[in-house]
Amino acid sequence: MEKKRLNPKIVTIWRQRALMTHFVIWPIIGAFTAAVIFFNWPYFLFYIAGSLAALNVLQLILYVFVFPKISYRTFYYAIRKEDLLIQDGIIIITQTVIPFTRVQNVETEQGPLLRKHHLTAVSVTTAAGVHAIPALEEAEALALRDQISELIKENPANEL
Repeated sequence: MEKKRLNPKIVTIWRQRALMTHFVIWPIIGAFTAAVIFFNWPYFLFYIAGSLAALNVLQLILYVFVFPKISYRTFYYAIRKEDLLIQDGIIIITQTVIPFTRVQNVETEQGPLLRKHHLTAVSVTTAAGVHAIPALEEAEALALRDQISELIKENPANEL
């Protein structure tokens, strides 16, 4: 069993996503603070705005600097004879074994950030849910999708 890792560029993409999310939250906190000043709302609402800002800074630090590195180090996938193994997590590490007999669909996805870095995500759908491999080189992702599709077809449990 060969453990395969994600493309290292995914760390940059996760950081960019976190920054975009936080740039949406800051104007909301600013508008709330301005409303407290402009409408003479009770002073304790400043403490609420300050608490929200502090929590947002803490979350920004975690999601931009800490979690992407940990997530990259813990994530791997492996294609075995009869199943796909995916390990991921930050605090709680989860290993998911997906038997090829249970796979319903295999898709590749590429949003704007992945496209900019020439990466593609692979999603494996089962009755239990969708399992993703978030960032592979485009050629590697297409090859993985085709390989999983072939392994599904070869499995005797899928024949009627």
